[in-house]
Amino acid sequence: MEPDFERRLMRSMSGCSSLSSSPFSSPVSSPSPIKHSDRFIPLRCLSQPSAYFIDQEQAHKGPLIDKKSSRDPSTTTNTGTNSSSTNGTTIAADRTKDILTYQALLQNEMFGTQIDSLYDEQHMNSVYSNSNSNHHHLTGTTNQPGTNDSPINGGMSTQGGTATVNVPSVGGIIHTTSISGTNGILSQSSQQRLPYTNTNSNLLRTRDPNTIFRYSARRNTDDLHYSPYSLSPLSPASIRLLRSPRKQLRKIPKTPFKVLDAPELQDDFYLNLVDWSSTNILAVGLNASVYLWNANTSNVTRLCDLQTESDTVTSVAWSDRGQYVAVGTHKGIVQIWDATTNRKTVSFPRHTARVGALAWNDYCIYSGSRDRFILQNDTRSSKQERKLAGHRQEVCGLKWSPDRQLLASGGNDNRLLVWNQSCMNPIQIYTDHTAAVKAIAWSPHQQGLLASGGGTADRYIRFWNTLTAQSLQCIDTGSQVCNLAWSKHSNELVSTHGYSQNQIVVWKYPSMLQLARLTGHTFRVLYLAVSPDGESIVTGAGDETLRFWNVFTKCRANKESDSVLNLFNKIR
Repeated sequence: MEPDFERRLMRSMSGCSSLSSSPFSSPVSSPSPIKHSDRFIPLRCLSQPSAYFIDQEQAHKGPLIDKKSSRDPSTTTNTGTNSSSTNGTTIAADRTKDILTYQALLQNEMFGTQIDSLYDEQHMNSVYSNSNSNHHHLTGTTNQPGTNDSPINGGMSTQGGTATVNVPSVGGIIHTTSISGTNGILSQSSQQRLPYTNTNSNLLRTRDPNTIFRYSARRNTDDLHYSPYSLSPLSPASIRLLRSPRKQLRKIPKTPFKVLDAPELQDDFYLNLVDWSSTNILAVGLNASVYLWNANTSNVTRLCDLQTESDTVTSVAWSDRGQYVAVGTHKGIVQIWDATTNRKTVSFPRHTARVGALAWNDYCIYSGSRDRFILQNDTRSSKQERKLAGHRQEVCGLKWSPDRQLLASGGNDNRLLVWNQSCMNPIQIYTDHTAAVKAIAWSPHQQGLLASGGGTADRYIRFWNTLTAQSLQCIDTGSQVCNLAWSKHSNELVSTHGYSQNQIVVWKYPSMLQLARLTGHTFRVLYLAVSPDGESIVTGAGDETLRFWNVFTKCRANKESDSVLNLFNKIR
């Protein structure tokens, strides 16, 4: 390469104001004006490999920084913003998306990383803005979710004539590429690792040999036969990246919109002490009492007090219609209370140990106990219908499927069982977890899809197809999984965690990318309930607080266009 051309190219890429600021510039400056190159041409020298990437973050540092987001989080509220700040945030988000797309495109064509989508934009935005300058080498380990150790700026270390370039991570993928130091990018070996996904993912593919460095037409492959990019030298992954649709960012507030004190809220993983009714009333078990908090009026009433019976509350559950509250006690009693009259209607003293899990199915209440049994009781006749024996240790999770045909139970024996309404034995047994299974959630969007989470020794969220009894996928969350809940409106779910992160995570299914990570609790987030409208959640922890978060959004109905071109508007 000619020295003069190399000098001008380096200046156009680094954005220097003068030739003397570049380490490659000659002491004699050129009298002619510098013309910026109109296309990216890779250098064939390795004297400064970091110059291969334009620092887009610095180039857009001013417009990209949202002043509102830079404030102290403790001072933020849930009030609305004006249109100007909203537009500024949208513009900044669009620029961030363009920067990430540009970086991914460069990585595809230079290193064959095969990035064909930017996944979730909010996750990408957080990765791009929160990452520091730490680099992951070939022998490094993958970070856990929620850490800010993902590299953005490229780094390099040379050893024995071989350069190891740490390519910026996009979408959680860490790319480490070894480049020989003889003729630039001539031979390279790439290792890709995608954390928290199945190792058999189709994202790990071989590089297309027709890259930008070989200006030749690529063969028709995949679905690109009639694409306007068919004769482009870009790889198929880059073409898919350019054709991917732009999506609007959905911002999830990082602070709760309400915090309530919950004195004597027990820090016990095996209990279920919080539930939200269909009538918008929250039931909370505090030591020997059950309190009802009306979300519409903020009034608090005490439903019952078991102190006179020398007993304590170990679980609560609302009936489907929101009239009755089932209360499980430490002595193994299940009490049914009418929330409209604050009176106990029936009691079932049939367990020999504490009742930590409850689940309603019409007028029947199912209770799981430390005595390892699941009992079915009819609240209308006070009769015991069934006694289900399948767990070897305490039952700590019970959930009915949306169609009320299958019951999932989790226990301290690390097993997940699935029951139907006719058999006395479980129809499916899953033993993949290595710790207690308390977190259980059925998908309201896909029939038979079940999610479960394991305790401290397991830390995995696993998904099951109960129609075929097959395991679908799993993800290591890095901490104890205490609760799971699906969104009613979108294919998302929220998980709460204990040791050692004490956080709340919103996931996108099936990609299992983090949409948000919410912190604030100082103890394990052991309790979770979803509001009846499906937009808010409440979490409880041993720090004796209840925190309310806006994490889900409703699907907005598409408005009919008022345009005169819409002929259906004129039909009466």
